[in-house]
Amino acid sequence: MTRRLRSRDRRWVGRLEQLCRERSVILGYHGITRAPVRDDLSLLLVRPGRFKAHVELLGEAGFRFVTVAGLAKLAAGGDPPPGYAAISFDDGMRDNYTTALPILRSYEIPATVYVTIGFVGGDSPWVRARGNNRMLSEDEIRELARAGWELGAHTMTHPDLSTLDYDACRREIEDSVAALQRIAGTPVETFAYPFGRYGPAAVAAVRDSGLLAAVGTGRGGYGPFVLQRAMIGARDPTAVVVLKLADRYEPLLRLPPVALLRQASRTARAQVQAHRRR
Repeated sequence: MTRRLRSRDRRWVGRLEQLCRERSVILGYHGITRAPVRDDLSLLLVRPGRFKAHVELLGEAGFRFVTVAGLAKLAAGGDPPPGYAAISFDDGMRDNYTTALPILRSYEIPATVYVTIGFVGGDSPWVRARGNNRMLSEDEIRELARAGWELGAHTMTHPDLSTLDYDACRREIEDSVAALQRIAGTPVETFAYPFGRYGPAAVAAVRDSGLLAAVGTGRGGYGPFVLQRAMIGARDPTAVVVLKLADRYEPLLRLPPVALLRQASRTARAQVQAHRRR
């Protein structure tokens, strides 16, 4: 891997080297593109330069890159061996193909993209048109498969599975697996819970659907159907990325002052989005 780390990023290599000796990690992204915050109020779009810096930091620290399915196979139902990193993308944004694929291909790194079938060929409901909100087409999905990327299921309609009963979860999961396999012509082995939310019914539905593993967001563990991921946001500085990878970020969010600030931020963004829909 060619490494061009900026000095302010290089200071984190030692911490990541320690983390590499201790555990494996899964990173979660949505889009890789440049967009102003006013068009990306959910903060889903990471700039290409920052994405490259994350990849180079992990490589410099000694992580070996695999797909989510590859990591799940290494784990074999338990904790995976330390030192592996899997990069994943949720929803299936077109820039996963136009921007992330060339970046990762230059480092010979595979990735996993979790495709919401109902979004294929359309627009992201969370990003404004000026923010590059196009989703993958069927042809682009097939190109990702030919490039060695893993294609994972992410339901048909992106519902909150924690609110659905077992049968509804099974339909969303199994219909999306079947549709994605028809599009790509490759097996689908893993699943991502929309919004990172799941309950007992959703976990049971994934398990009973015959899938190898499923990923959530934030804190979790290494149970095969509740694999934890560090979800990387548009404005996360390197320090926050490292804290998320070390599973030390969310405990900080529960501190009262931080929780109040985050709630105020969420409320403000929700008000802006509601105003735009009127």
